[in-house]
Amino acid sequence: MRAFCFTLLLFLLNIATGIASTNPAAALLNQQAELKLNQNPKEVIVLAGKAKLLADQHKDKKNSALATILLGVANFKIDNYERARILLPEALKLSEACDDSSTLAYAYYWNANIEVNKGEYSKALEHYEIAKTIATEIKDSKNLARCLDGLGGIYEMLNQNDKAMTYYKESLKTASEANFKEWIPTILSSLGNLALKNGKTEQAIAKFKESASKSEEAGNLNNKANCLQQLASIYYDKNDTKLAMEYVQGAMMLFQQTGALVSYSRSRLQLSLILMSNREYDKAISLAKLSWDFGKEKKDIGLQKDACEVLYFGYYNKGDKSNALNYHIQFYDLSQKNQVEELAKKLTQMELKDKFENEQKINQALREKERAEMNAQIGQQKFVKKASFIVLGLFAIIAGLSVFAFVQKRNDTRLIASEKQKSDDLLLHILPKEVMMELKESAKSENRQYDLATVLFADLKVISGMTEGMNSQKLLEEIDFNFKKFDEIIARYGIEKIMTIGDAYLCVSSLPNADKENAVNVVNAAFEMQQFIAQTSQLQRQQGLPYFEIKIGINSGPLIAGIVGLRKVDHDIWGDTVNIAAHMEQHGEVKKINISGGTFELVKDTFFCQPRATDETQSKGYMPMYFVEGLL
Repeated sequence: MRAFCFTLLLFLLNIATGIASTNPAAALLNQQAELKLNQNPKEVIVLAGKAKLLADQHKDKKNSALATILLGVANFKIDNYERARILLPEALKLSEACDDSSTLAYAYYWNANIEVNKGEYSKALEHYEIAKTIATEIKDSKNLARCLDGLGGIYEMLNQNDKAMTYYKESLKTASEANFKEWIPTILSSLGNLALKNGKTEQAIAKFKESASKSEEAGNLNNKANCLQQLASIYYDKNDTKLAMEYVQGAMMLFQQTGALVSYSRSRLQLSLILMSNREYDKAISLAKLSWDFGKEKKDIGLQKDACEVLYFGYYNKGDKSNALNYHIQFYDLSQKNQVEELAKKLTQMELKDKFENEQKINQALREKERAEMNAQIGQQKFVKKASFIVLGLFAIIAGLSVFAFVQKRNDTRLIASEKQKSDDLLLHILPKEVMMELKESAKSENRQYDLATVLFADLKVISGMTEGMNSQKLLEEIDFNFKKFDEIIARYGIEKIMTIGDAYLCVSSLPNADKENAVNVVNAAFEMQQFIAQTSQLQRQQGLPYFEIKIGINSGPLIAGIVGLRKVDHDIWGDTVNIAAHMEQHGEVKKINISGGTFELVKDTFFCQPRATDETQSKGYMPMYFVEGLL
């Protein structure tokens, strides 16, 4: 009896402690913040901040953890990912200590979203699975619906669309049964994205419109804005600029209202493209510059890159080739930085896909083994006299599984070797062999200084009216045809191609080893390029087809070559020598090879060169230039 009374007293004390540690004011503020999460995230930050302060004062662990989650989610929704990446892991630690499974599941779900944002898909999958397990155990339908949608997104990213569709439908069913109206529009949006990815445009339009409508009813402004942005993209691709304009302006208004300024800037770029298609180039350029400035301020490489691309097309269509080339060069540089991030994400995706495939094989083998063991047990019970045969059968199955595992491992080893060879072949298309070998041996490559190199810039001049004679695809095919021939020409002279920028072609001689005859090789290659363009242009003119003309600029001098960053995959060159070569091309003439004074000193004994009026630059002063007329 005494023991019973003591136990009852402890129980009552625990209840009293639990009641005392929960602060009603903090709980109410958290409730208000959660309701406004998809309408006004900035207000959520204020409300959750107050809730966090009250909860900490009253040692209310549950509401402190929930307030921290809401702070992290609100920062995530206004694109402040750096702050969210600090708050959400902190919220997970607090949730683990507060002894509330629902809050813990919610914390794991949002930490999974942060890992997706970072490109850490394996960690994201792990967090989604933990959250799903917790939500299933406590029958928390809301968090279960969230996790199922998140898992669907992971499988969609891995192009396992059937499995993604299964998770999305299960998420929709769970949310509908729980009357979780705030979440249903999000799942409809996921289904719309999957339909669009599979080429089912009309189905995607229907899903996005349904999601936008239900988002309006539920007060989920962020999701409505995302749907309107997707609809704007679809109608822009369908050349319905009027509808595209309506949808993108609606999205911009909502993004601005919710404080999602990065998403707002991306919608502004979308509006720039629509204005450009309506030939309103000045407005398009003005809006794109605002997005470029914002991307630079936020150090968002992807946004800066996309803005530079829009600015390139804006200036190009205006006929301002100088500004167009400037933004195209910036676009290329930013693309290289962005490509490193995308490559890292792609490698993570490949690793995760391999993990899935291996787990599926292991699970399949285990299921077969379990099935065999179950059959053996049933056989033992029903056919005691034939036990010896059943045991032999079981050993045969186990032996078969062992053989299967051995064969599978051998096939996996061959596959890995094959993929490694493909990776090496791909690197050889991107980097010089010496640089690739250096990277493989030491995981880094030192930049190299070259005292003498010759740089060639070639620009295919688009003849007036040419683009009206062919569509964009045909224009790209023509440029590709010419550049492939340029690749063949420079290969014969030992010249290295560096990059193409739109209709411009950049190459350099003397890499990896310096050679004083490099200037002669480059000029010879330039004559061959010029001759090839002249021949093809003559045939096109005779047939009444559009044609190209070419301007070439060459400069010789010192430069630096190498790769930038830990995982940059492109070989590049830097220095005034490169800038002056570009200057030679810009101030040359079609059908002419314009060289600098530095190159003239190297080739004057081989080629006849016609002096030109000296040109002045802002940084270098007066610079001599020469047209190369032919061999002496």
